[in-house]
This record gives sequence, structure tokens and C-alpha cells, in this order.
Amino acid sequence: MDTDTKEKIKRIYQVLPQRDCGFCGFDSCGRFARAVAEGRASPFGCKQNPMAGYIINEILGAGVPAHQKLKPASTEGLRQEVRKLSENVADILVRIEKLKASR
Repeated sequence: MDTDTKEKIKRIYQVLPQRDCGFCGFDSCGRFARAVAEGRASPFGCKQNPMAGYIINEILGAGVPAHQKLKPASTEGLRQEVRKLSENVADILVRIEKLKASR
């Protein structure tokens, strides 16, 4: 593993709640951080803090496309957007697990 990936894992881990709850589908926040840095998991996979996905995207160098950048909005508007993104990610993870189980 190269130094750049190790640094990204460290920075991603620092953004996460470090509760090792497993809601993201990984045993620990550290494993989740590594999977995200290696491109094996969505930056928005943390169910404890879905907003962390925006910061993680910045760490990965992906950022947010200009047409999707958030304009000043109400907290409720942001919550709705995060909820929607989390549902999309959860749906994708369920599909992946079903594919794995069918093999």
C-alpha cells in the first residue's frame, strides 16, 4: 500500500465517529476507512454520520460537482438530502450482499 493511500485512510478515519458500530457493513471504522480509500465502499456509508461523506469526498479528491454544491439551505433540507443519499447507498449495499449470497 502506498503512502498516499495510508494517509487517506488516516484522514478518513479521523472524520468517522470511531464507534465501530458496523452499520456501514464493516467490522470497524478503520476497515471502513480503508475500504473507502481503496474504492471498495461509498464515502457515504457511515450511518452514524452520513455528512462525513462530503468531507471524505474532499479527502479523496472527488469533491462535489459544481452543479451539486449545496447552496445555503436549511438544516432540514440538508437532513433530507443526506437521508436520501444514505438510502441509495444502503440499497446498493443490500444488492451487493444479495449478489454475494447467490454465488
